[in-house]
Amino acid sequence: MGLAFTSDPAAAPRSAPKILDATRALLADQGYSTLTIEGVAAAAGVGKSTIYRWWPSKEALVADALAEVFRANELADRGDTRAELREAVDMTIANYANEDLAASLPTLAAGLLPQPELMARFRETFLRRKRENIELALRRGIQRGDLPADLDTDLVQDLWAGTVLYRRLMIGSPLDDELAEHLVDLVTNSPTALTRRPGDSD
Repeated sequence: MGLAFTSDPAAAPRSAPKILDATRALLADQGYSTLTIEGVAAAAGVGKSTIYRWWPSKEALVADALAEVFRANELADRGDTRAELREAVDMTIANYANEDLAASLPTLAAGLLPQPELMARFRETFLRRKRENIELALRRGIQRGDLPADLDTDLVQDLWAGTVLYRRLMIGSPLDDELAEHLVDLVTNSPTALTRRPGDSD
């Protein structure tokens, strides 16, 4: 997905892959709360100043490290709405089933909240492209007549991601084919429950 949080993404250091790999390895080993820039620098074999030159904070570094493993694939037009929606759900599950992402995203987001600029870039990096690609698949379903014209596509995506993340983090329910099929069914079998209400913003 590229680097979004460096001071100059186009001129990122050659050591960037090593730094981001070390960040993910330490996240998996010790978690977000105890990860430090010093620890990443030692694991990557670079100076702490090298990291701070390109990433202004621990949150920015972790966000770029996780962005590299966050899937935001384009969903090809298969001429089959259900197949495309299942692919979208599978992508959502794959993202939030990822150990590094699931364990670190909530704490990372909380750390970014007091930093509006970084928070905006975080949302842009993690969410915009994925949501746009799923939106296109939903819109194709609308154009085919498989889904209602007033489907709330944002609500559909919130429902999918929220369910998967809640199950992954809070109750430990399986993220399996049965869940994926059920999430698709909610859209294809009961779409009127997911349409926009009068007064909803566009």
